[in-house]
Amino acid sequence: MTQPDMTQPDTQSAATTTEVIERLRAAMESGQNDQFISQFAPDAVYETPFGLDGPKRWEGFEAISEHLQGVAANSARSLLTFDKVTVTVHPGADPDQATAQFTVEGTVKATGEPFVLPSSIGVIRVHNGKIAGYQDYTNTLRGAQLVGGLERFAAMLVKTNG
Repeated sequence: MTQPDMTQPDTQSAATTTEVIERLRAAMESGQNDQFISQFAPDAVYETPFGLDGPKRWEGFEAISEHLQGVAANSARSLLTFDKVTVTVHPGADPDQATAQFTVEGTVKATGEPFVLPSSIGVIRVHNGKIAGYQDYTNTLRGAQLVGGLERFAAMLVKTNG
């Protein structure tokens, strides 16, 4: 995905933090990864403090876009059907920052079993209607359990820590 044209008026510039988080929720539910990515500002920072291979940080729209496109291409999403994504927003003292708790309800494609996945907590900072900072705390263990990947997950941990 290319960086948005910043010379054109941005119809989202007046979006509040809560409105931007709702756009993220809708993009997750519909599987529209490009719409999710489009919420980031050109100079945004995206972090995964609890990543399997340690904390990671991506700076700038292009780096974030590349990372999130790679995640989408290799995610467990292809093994799950997302029927509903809900979000609980906890506003911060600063109106530009909030904590968002995302929960996914759906079905495991291989088994037809329904699931409820508290998928992540995001600490999100918005400036001028775009995400300026996003710390993503993902529930990797439960996701691996749902798709039958706990053995692979454990092997990754041994490889990473071994």
